[in-house]
Amino acid sequence: MATRNGFTLVELLLAIAIFALLSALGWQVFDYLNKVKTRNVSHEAALEQLQASYQQILKDSTQIVPIPAHVQGEIQPALVLQNGRFNFSKTGVTDPLQQGIAAQERVEYRFDATEKKLYRLKYQHLHQDGQLQPISSELLDQVESFELLVLNPEPLNTWPPSPNQNAELPRGMEVRLKVQGTDYLWRFSLMPSKGTS
Repeated sequence: MATRNGFTLVELLLAIAIFALLSALGWQVFDYLNKVKTRNVSHEAALEQLQASYQQILKDSTQIVPIPAHVQGEIQPALVLQNGRFNFSKTGVTDPLQQGIAAQERVEYRFDATEKKLYRLKYQHLHQDGQLQPISSELLDQVESFELLVLNPEPLNTWPPSPNQNAELPRGMEVRLKVQGTDYLWRFSLMPSKGTS
């Protein structure tokens, strides 16, 4: 009786089928892990941007000062909230190279619903002739909704309540936003510093 050397055709086909099945399962696991990694990187980047935005708004809120601005010869209150636009006077500007940079500046938060982005615009002087262009930076993207209210102590969507309150500040502000399907509510205390008009 002769001894058998090698595999039969059926055994080879069976081995190939098992290898193909294991390869397909391995590819599915690899593809799943790759998608999870990509999603985690995306979430991590979004979280870092959200944290950086929170820190920037928090820093701004601690530096708001009751000093009116002069824009094209018109006096603007220290803090203005009208028709969804929010701008304010702030201090804390440093000039380490002694270039004559003003110690106060005017900052505005602007939400672009079409682009789904929240911008921070900075004017380097409180007194503007209307020709000075702001330095714009993107605070957040993928913003589905944005609303800013002042607290005095009740929430208000307009400030100042009357035109006579140029140097007065509310007690706080509240930011309501929705980013990538998640709602956020941030509250900041405004600690008025003594300033001159």
